[in-house]
Amino acid sequence: MNSPVGKKNKVARLQKKEDRLVTKGNKAVDEGRDKKADRLLGRAAKTETRKIKAAEMKKGGSTKKKK
Repeated sequence: MNSPVGKKNKVARLQKKEDRLVTKGNKAVDEGRDKKADRLLGRAAKTETRKIKAAEMKKGGSTKKKK
């Protein structure tokens, strides 16, 4: 399958995945396939959140709220 990806490539990999999902979601919207579009765009949003957290961790910051 895919070769093992190190942490240095994680943000780039997630960006590529997000772009692919958004493109497919937008195509589904154009075709009138709303349920599929909602699913794909929802997955893209989750991937974007993971990408942001990975980028913050790469900088050395913590994403968890401190009490």
